[in-house]
Amino acid sequence: MLRLSFALLLAVVAGQPAGAQGASDRLRGRVINDSAQAVIGASVFITRGPDRKLLQTTTDSSGRWSLSFENGTGDYLVAVTAVGYANARRRVQEDGPGPHSFIADFTLARDLSTLAAVNVTTKKPERAEDRTSPFSPETGASERWADGVAGQLAPGAQGDLNGLASTNPGITVGPNGPAILGSGAQSNLTTLNGMALPGGSIPRAARPQTRVSGATYDATRGGFAGANIDVQLGPGDRNFQQRRAFLTVDQPSLQFTDATGRALGARTSSLKGSVGLDGELIRQALTYNVSVEAGRVESAPATLLTADAATFARAGVSADSAARLRTVAGALGIPLSGLGIPLSRERESVT
Repeated sequence: MLRLSFALLLAVVAGQPAGAQGASDRLRGRVINDSAQAVIGASVFITRGPDRKLLQTTTDSSGRWSLSFENGTGDYLVAVTAVGYANARRRVQEDGPGPHSFIADFTLARDLSTLAAVNVTTKKPERAEDRTSPFSPETGASERWADGVAGQLAPGAQGDLNGLASTNPGITVGPNGPAILGSGAQSNLTTLNGMALPGGSIPRAARPQTRVSGATYDATRGGFAGANIDVQLGPGDRNFQQRRAFLTVDQPSLQFTDATGRALGARTSSLKGSVGLDGELIRQALTYNVSVEAGRVESAPATLLTADAATFARAGVSADSAARLRTVAGALGIPLSGLGIPLSRERESVT
């Protein structure tokens, strides 16, 4: 009986089709729309029967897709979905031993969904405006507008931004510039019509307005922790062609100082000329505002060659040591005077 059972089992196994186990089924197709155009990126879901194994793929740029099932059964459900199209599905099957090859093409109809009406309302944003008057301080700011001609600055100092800033309360001018609220001069910001101004002076004939701010709540005015010196250069007048010229002469004979100042050379000789022009260049289109200033300052400071005994005493220098230095320099052939060695301090500037 055992031999008979084993023989029957061998006969059953031998009688099964060769492709029943291990055979692969291949499925492929193309997805287009109702206008015969390829549907790109459509999702294709294939469910194998009867075990319901699911595989998924997407269509390529030509709308084609393909999948393979190992141990195929010849019975499959193919479903296709795509955004904007109605879903579609189809069952493909074939009897008999595998492998099988199926072609499942789909034509998808457009699915136009009607949404409920949506009303969108909005409010036109208000444009930000700066209504600060040139003669009124900004809200929350410690500042003032000034032009420097109300007797606060000497004629020779007109146009000096540091000197103009010093006329405001709470500002101390040091060797590096104005300092406010304990901040150094490097924390200041100097601007011309809102743009950075690296210079420290403007021509006297430029017809500007200068605002010195120490603190402000305006977030659009940043970049400084000390003082903001903002120079506003106005447009040219459309009705008049204006011309301005200033000449400032300051001679040592017009200056008064004590004996110490005279000995140390505190008196200076200065000459400064400034010319400004503004008006309309092209009618209703272009105005101009230009100015130029040239200056020369000369002083004769006390040196080891020209100072007297009183000057040496005030400076803490021994007159004998200065004389000894001159003697040693002469013995070594070091020239102390002559061509190319200035006897005075000179400074020329053009703005």
